[in-house]
Amino acid sequence: MRGGLEHWTWQFARDLLKRGHEVHVVAFDFHAETESAGFVALRLGEMPRSRLDRAEMIAHHLSTMSLDIVHDMGVGWRADIIHPHGGSTVALWEQNLLRVPTWRQIRFWRERRYRELAEVERRQHASDAVIVAVSNMVKRHFETLHHLPPERLRVIPNGVDVGRFTPENRPSLREITRQKLGVRAEVLFLMLAHNLLLKNAETFLRAAARLLQAGLPLRLLIAGGKKPQPFVRLAEQLGISRAVTFADMVDSAPHYAAADAFVHPTWYDPCSLVTLEASAAGLPVVTTRFNGASELMSDGEEGFLLDQPADEATLAARMTQLMDAKLRAKMSFAGRAMALRHTFAQQTTQFLKLYEEVRAAKS
Repeated sequence: MRGGLEHWTWQFARDLLKRGHEVHVVAFDFHAETESAGFVALRLGEMPRSRLDRAEMIAHHLSTMSLDIVHDMGVGWRADIIHPHGGSTVALWEQNLLRVPTWRQIRFWRERRYRELAEVERRQHASDAVIVAVSNMVKRHFETLHHLPPERLRVIPNGVDVGRFTPENRPSLREITRQKLGVRAEVLFLMLAHNLLLKNAETFLRAAARLLQAGLPLRLLIAGGKKPQPFVRLAEQLGISRAVTFADMVDSAPHYAAADAFVHPTWYDPCSLVTLEASAAGLPVVTTRFNGASELMSDGEEGFLLDQPADEATLAARMTQLMDAKLRAKMSFAGRAMALRHTFAQQTTQFLKLYEEVRAAKS
């Protein structure tokens, strides 16, 4: 298990176990550390390339099990509760098309992965399962783009581990991590993302170039990208490569402690976990209104909200404002307070209430 969704599932399973529930986890693979976690692990073996084949395999195994509640994370369709962390496939496509050149759009729609995602989603919606939206934005998409009735939908935003992600990490982690990155007195802007295209590293780099050309002392860390090479080249073309560090997936907590602000100018994000983590760690956040987590923020309080992902001028202006340490401190306090209203434990409690509701409806 790896990645944001896998980490969320692992943490959620542990939370349920702590509350005395029996938990079965069906997955194609597990990290070694999960072997003694306490839940019942059903390993499906080698994962098929086809999303449809994966869903069919999961459905087959679930049909052999006797469970009170089946909670699917958006992979299959045989479940009591379907919780698509990726949000709406149609909304994702529409936002992706805004960044895809016109000549490639026809090919984009024909790509197998999107066709399979659409079929999985169609079968999910055709089932009797309750659909959990991770934000009101996603709920609106399910209602308007997929024509799902409101009574089938529940909104449960992502929660954040406020114990792991906290400003209290700074005294022990900040300086040592900044030294490893070669950052001294500069203001460090952080971006964490697997998909640098979708999360919009391009606009981040172009906005930062404006500040650097104006002589402002800042550094950028972009970590976790699966295909960073185009963005490494863009940084070189913009003449800012010395101020930008690209890294593989990192331990996020020390890097939140090292950073001064978090930037996530995403084209689409149902409810970004990293922005919630950054807020919990006390970082001002700049994101877009196409991030469902932006509903939990107020523009100018915990950070800044962009109306358009490609608006590099406005992003540059907001980053310039965040060069002010006093403003960062004010937003840090507000961001932490927001995170404390949306903890992982509170999210688990909401799901347990939904489990009871679904179980009562089944009996």
